[in-house]
Amino acid sequence: MRRIAFILLISFLTLQSGRAIAAARISGADRLGGVVLVLSGGGTKGFAHIGVLKVLERENIPIAGIVGTSMGAIIGGLYATGYSADEIRTLVMETDVMSLLADSGARLKPDAGNHRPVGESITLYQKNLNKDFSSAGPLGMLRAASLTTFLSKYTGHIQTTDFDYLPIPFACVAANLLNGETVVLRDGSLASAIRASAAIPGLLDPWPLDGRLLVDGGLVANLPVLIAKEIFPEYPIIAVNLAGRTIEKTSGRFTNMGDVLIQTIDIMTIEQTKENEKNADLVIYPELESFSTLDSSGYEKIYEIGFSAAAENAERITAISRGAPAIPDDRRVEVAGRIVRNVRVEGLSARATGDIERNVNDWIGQPYGVERVNKAIERLSRRDEVATVDVDLYPSESGVSGDVDIVFSIEKRTPYEIAIDGYTTSLHPHRWMSAMMNARDLASDGDSANLEGRMGNDEWGAAIRYFTPMMNYSQWGFSLSGRRDDLRPEGMDDYYLERYAARALYYRESSDRRVGLGLAGEKTNSGGSDKSVWGPYLYFNKDTLDNQLSPNRGYSLNGNVWWNTNDVLVSRTELSAYLPWRENNHIVLNLGLETGDRDSQAYRVMLGDQEELFSLARHPLVGDQSAWAHVGLGRNFYTTWWGSLRGEVFASYGMVMDRWSRVADAWETGLAFSVPGQFFNGRVLLVYDDDGEVTVGFTIGIPRWWSGALP
Repeated sequence: MRRIAFILLISFLTLQSGRAIAAARISGADRLGGVVLVLSGGGTKGFAHIGVLKVLERENIPIAGIVGTSMGAIIGGLYATGYSADEIRTLVMETDVMSLLADSGARLKPDAGNHRPVGESITLYQKNLNKDFSSAGPLGMLRAASLTTFLSKYTGHIQTTDFDYLPIPFACVAANLLNGETVVLRDGSLASAIRASAAIPGLLDPWPLDGRLLVDGGLVANLPVLIAKEIFPEYPIIAVNLAGRTIEKTSGRFTNMGDVLIQTIDIMTIEQTKENEKNADLVIYPELESFSTLDSSGYEKIYEIGFSAAAENAERITAISRGAPAIPDDRRVEVAGRIVRNVRVEGLSARATGDIERNVNDWIGQPYGVERVNKAIERLSRRDEVATVDVDLYPSESGVSGDVDIVFSIEKRTPYEIAIDGYTTSLHPHRWMSAMMNARDLASDGDSANLEGRMGNDEWGAAIRYFTPMMNYSQWGFSLSGRRDDLRPEGMDDYYLERYAARALYYRESSDRRVGLGLAGEKTNSGGSDKSVWGPYLYFNKDTLDNQLSPNRGYSLNGNVWWNTNDVLVSRTELSAYLPWRENNHIVLNLGLETGDRDSQAYRVMLGDQEELFSLARHPLVGDQSAWAHVGLGRNFYTTWWGSLRGEVFASYGMVMDRWSRVADAWETGLAFSVPGQFFNGRVLLVYDDDGEVTVGFTIGIPRWWSGALP
């Protein structure tokens, strides 16, 4: 009996002990509380923040709030909207970050046929003007409109403008360029707030917001611990300082202007950064001295360094969290399934707004769809008059709980642009300088016109083009042009050709394709012989390239077909494809076909006149038809915000035909190094051809070819 009584007593005490432990945990003795995360700026070094977030997830550390500056605002803002560390990591690794800064993902390649309004383009000089012709900037070397669109796309699922009510409460820091004040952004458009915080002065355009002109928050609080303590006074703070324990860059790299600007900000704010560090419960210092501020690669390594730095402090983070207050239950706001009651567009003309809103009428009464909104952002950003697109979700004005209104906020491009451009090369005599003026909102809101004049070696050209507003994803385009070409074909006498053309086409487009159909006519003069012809004209284009300046993946198919009253089918069709192969490498494939009439000086086909084969550029081959193929293996050696350094080993083959029978062909192999960039575009080439000749040459500028035999 005594043994049984003893066992019962022990069991009772054990049970009571377990209850006591459980009660202690409930009361907070063994509970993980919330911490506030402060993320500093630092350019692409900020991808280390993702590694820190991954460790916090692994350790199940609750995050009560996030306060970020610059890149810390970008990573922290995305995380605050509900993305996981792995999702942000995937997003970063799959995104060409440098193209977001340089807008090269959104810029259009030179369009030989001028079948779309002039959008963002790379020129030697450009000036933006307001309606009264006063200067409209730029105020930074980069507009980074693509960055704004990117942020809008990936924060567009949030249905609140109060950042306290995000899944994780969030704030970011910017500086007011007008008076130097510190601006803490806690409401409004999340994409705009993040973009303002990341506006590195001198590099990115400042961001206008509520009467203020905002720039990078690193100027006033690159590590905003004190600000975080004011917003979240009851929680401990874990800060991540990408500048390291000291700003001395004895082992670091200054590789571009971004490095200099960021280091300058670090020096200016060193004392306030030290004061902020003192007020943090823990500061994590990822060892990133060997990385540039705006590196174009090595993101996975940067992530791993951030992960390792946080993992080394995992026990301290857990101890800090264990003594922290609890945070409210999960506040994640799920918008999937919520009903859309209204869609509004702000910033465009009433006509354009009505057209866009009519095209999304089928959203009304349907569950909110992230993919649908993202496609709308991408499509709106392609409109010629649109500079940036922002999107916000609001509780519906219908008053029904859970319903939402979607608001797209548009910033229009400047009404006037003046640009100077040019192209020169040692490969052939076709060199030119050009002056252009672009104008918008002339006859009606949303229309555009372009006037261009060009002078070269015994060549000239001029054109005026007009495009009606884009309505229901369609528009009309009209052009008048005149030009004189200096032609020097292989085996023929040199001659000049003047042509004066008019064209009217109706265009229809979707997210990655554009098709046009209409009429074109021209009058040509060569050797004193005048001819006038006209006929139906077809244009088509499909483009999935990831970057227009230096693509690594995707393809572009472009074609122009004209059947004129001389019974001549004049056409040019070209396919360019880029296939990624291993890290930083890609396979290049270019195929082309032209058709015309060899017996007509105006419509004969020339192989080499648009550098299809570099060795033929000085004296192209002539035929009724031509076809060519180019295969290359390219590599990106270096990429940054202003451009990249690329190399390519290539082989090309081409032939000309009379009535589809081959009459001449040529091949070449070579090596090219190119620098496609924001401010300079050039190539150096070494070419060996089928005649056994070696050509060393260069090009400077982007070739903007006329349309060859097409009007």
